[in-house]
Amino acid sequence: MIFLVDCNNFYVSCERLFRPELLLSPVIVLSNNDGCIISRSNEAKQLGLKMGEPVFKAKEIINNNNVHVFSSNFELYGEISNRIMSQLKIFSNNLEVYSIDEAFLEINSEDYKNIGLNIVKNIKKTTGIPVSVGIAETKTLSKIAGNIAKKSLDNCFLIENNCMAKKILSCTPIKDVWGLGSQYSKFMINNGISTAESFMNMDRNWILNKLNINVLRTRDELHGIKCYKVSSCSKPKKSIRVSRSFRNDIDNYQHLEKYVSDFAFLACKKLRKENKRVKQLQVFILTNRFKQSYDSKYFGTMSYEFFVSTNNYIEIIKHSLILLRNIFKDGLKYKKAGVIFNQLSPVDEYQSSFMMNNIKKNNDLLMDKIDYLNDKFGNNKIIFSSQNINDKSKISKKKLSPNYMSSWNNILNLDI
Repeated sequence: MIFLVDCNNFYVSCERLFRPELLLSPVIVLSNNDGCIISRSNEAKQLGLKMGEPVFKAKEIINNNNVHVFSSNFELYGEISNRIMSQLKIFSNNLEVYSIDEAFLEINSEDYKNIGLNIVKNIKKTTGIPVSVGIAETKTLSKIAGNIAKKSLDNCFLIENNCMAKKILSCTPIKDVWGLGSQYSKFMINNGISTAESFMNMDRNWILNKLNINVLRTRDELHGIKCYKVSSCSKPKKSIRVSRSFRNDIDNYQHLEKYVSDFAFLACKKLRKENKRVKQLQVFILTNRFKQSYDSKYFGTMSYEFFVSTNNYIEIIKHSLILLRNIFKDGLKYKKAGVIFNQLSPVDEYQSSFMMNNIKKNNDLLMDKIDYLNDKFGNNKIIFSSQNINDKSKISKKKLSPNYMSSWNNILNLDI
């Protein structure tokens, strides 16, 4: 059987872990720059606060209902996530970490429900985080079981057989089927397919002709046919992305240039830590869709393909700024910008001409020195003149909780 372990309101649960007095209070966690709501307690959901909603639109509900607000602390959440995943390995070696707050396990046993209950109990006891466990024959069905588990008293739900599955799927909206996404869900609804059951009864050839093989596999999974295996091997990243929504809209090119330099540097730093190189570089900027008039809505993006794949800070920052210069438009106020690396490859696949070898060696030595000094003396001690990375005012995290688990200065003091 496939077990889906899903942390309940994960970011909120992490914050409550060190603030137990907030256990029954409405709590939300905000995105970078305190822009949008990215996690909500059940109490906050009941007040009508929506996922992804800009916080300025929710101010009235927040102020009138004493909602506790936290800035996102991804370092803390990552530490807690690692502890949860380590505990799950007790139950199965075949563990696939699906996201920071979700994992699939494959377990063979005779008492699946009892194992699921033990997982819920173990994770709560060892990490303090509440989880839900959905159990079924396939990944797709386990996701549906997981949705039911979140609403059950014991936070665990097992789809025991095909008869039970069919009954559950008859009242499961098509939009709740894992893997379809909003685009395919809308297409299904427009074609009279509104439930998971009606989808699983669709003709295979119709799905292949109108959609694709992955949609067909999702249909087969609803029938209990395993198409997506639990994989304990982490999949290599296909891309690296660094982007940010700005606290205040930016209309100055020089100011925007500093941010894009930062994003290119940080993306390159990730690239080098993973021992990879990039072939295609993409830069994008967009205006504020909530504040701009229709005429001033703009999304600008452009890509550049390196002649030879690279992980050189100087080269990547230089071409990022060239792309920015080509897509920037005067007179607009920009809310977000970002840098994306596509077509990644391992460092040892790098090939260069004989004439470039000496230049490459010198450049690699310089880049290695930058990494060494930053690792030894602290992040971002060595940066480039085009960067803005030490300007702490650029990121708004006014309600950031301490890093209780990774900083000696922030260790929680208890009066016992």
